[in-house]
Amino acid sequence: MSRADRLGPNLKELRLERGLTLDKLAGMSSLTRGYLSLVERGLKTPSITALLRVADALQVNIAQLFDMNAAPAPRYTLHRASDPELSSIDGTFGLTPLAAGRTRKMMEPFLMTPSTGPAARTGPRWAHGGEEMLFVVSGRVSVNLGAEELVMEKGDCLYFSGEIKHEVRSLGRQKAQVLVVIALPAEEAKPA
Repeated sequence: MSRADRLGPNLKELRLERGLTLDKLAGMSSLTRGYLSLVERGLKTPSITALLRVADALQVNIAQLFDMNAAPAPRYTLHRASDPELSSIDGTFGLTPLAAGRTRKMMEPFLMTPSTGPAARTGPRWAHGGEEMLFVVSGRVSVNLGAEELVMEKGDCLYFSGEIKHEVRSLGRQKAQVLVVIALPAEEAKPA
């Protein structure tokens, strides 16, 4: 079973270890019970924002949601290009944490492969505390940022307040790759 496939079972195990019901975790993470149930059963891939909320509510690093044996690196983490990418059950959305082994960090870096096509527009738009940076590594993306739609190409970089509702989707036939870095607000960031 891949690390992506372990997300749902790991989430359930962590929730039960803490004696939390789905309703209680939903309240703590500002997500719905139904949404969390779908994630636990592997029927829904959570957004970065949802992962941040769940990890915070469970008081774990996002890496532990994918790998229960994730051990923190004392001073750094190294993600190799040969490391496997994580993706959703339906294969339309990819999300690879780039500093998974490091706990108590002030930034969360990911490599994202956004969904493409009309189905990409059906999900909710997300907002979170802190700031976010998107750097297009390959392909083209559309970023809905508040009421504005921005088209970004390879090499383009966008930096914005995470509190603005936003969503990203690939444009064209080739899925784009986007480096996403989320800087948590000071009250949420935990020193190393």
